[in-house]
Amino acid sequence: MDDIVTRYPGNPIITPAMIPGASAVFNSAVVRFEDRYAAILRVESKQGFQTMRMAWSDDGIHFDVLPGPILAPTEEPFTIFEEAIYDPRITKIGDTYYICYAAENRYGCQVSVSKTLDFRTFEKVAIASEPTNRNMVLFPEKINGLYVRLDRPFQPGGQGHIWMCDSPDLVHWGNPKCIIESRRFAWDQGKIGPGAPPIKTDEGWLVIYHGTTPRCNGLIYKAGVALLDLDDPSKVIARGKEYLMAPIMDYERIGDVPNVVFITSAIPDFEKDEMRMYYGGADTCFCMATAKISDLIEFARTG
Repeated sequence: MDDIVTRYPGNPIITPAMIPGASAVFNSAVVRFEDRYAAILRVESKQGFQTMRMAWSDDGIHFDVLPGPILAPTEEPFTIFEEAIYDPRITKIGDTYYICYAAENRYGCQVSVSKTLDFRTFEKVAIASEPTNRNMVLFPEKINGLYVRLDRPFQPGGQGHIWMCDSPDLVHWGNPKCIIESRRFAWDQGKIGPGAPPIKTDEGWLVIYHGTTPRCNGLIYKAGVALLDLDDPSKVIARGKEYLMAPIMDYERIGDVPNVVFITSAIPDFEKDEMRMYYGGADTCFCMATAKISDLIEFARTG
């Protein structure tokens, strides 16, 4: 529940007022890179365009945002399928950092993958799904010799569950399995989807996901926790009954889309038993919270 999560008292850590020409900054990705924090920000301009921007921080709280967009498509087929890109997630595999993100186009929404070694130059890898899909996250290592991902294909009626599939090369994907479904009459009875990329622990793959509670005036976005088997992550070991985090602060309740907590990054410090969680608030600002890793694992086991 919210009582095991501690919000950073200076939230939000990034607001649109900090970025010239921005109307919102949210649902962004943060990772450790060398001795700093690297962030890829989802920035919406006052013209209404979606862009992604690079930012750097020494402490993971105070970020310097660089001018100009990154990952903007310049050649086919990306110019066709990446008309608007947003909601990045970053996973390090070996020495490479892979960025997964939503790619909106005339056919719907797909997911794309790019990569970088230094967060200064980027290379497009693939458009990794057909329409309509979103919220792709990669596991931080190959499993049985294959890349593995979680995502959230769309279903009729605004529903959506968490699926898993694998790939030999990040381009060709197969073996799709629905592994976590929304629950009738629970807090996550609406669409659910991956949040931060999975974190490997001794107890299993720790997955922080988002779930929605439908109400007469819209959806409330909350966060939940599940544990997946280390050897076969299609097997769900545990899943918390209650939500981990819900919008309670003004910056989570009031914004372009009210009542949203949307976790997109989780950075573990196993020595300190601490997880830093970065999240979008009300589709307007970017925030940070912490929790004990042991508490998150125990919370998942309350299901």
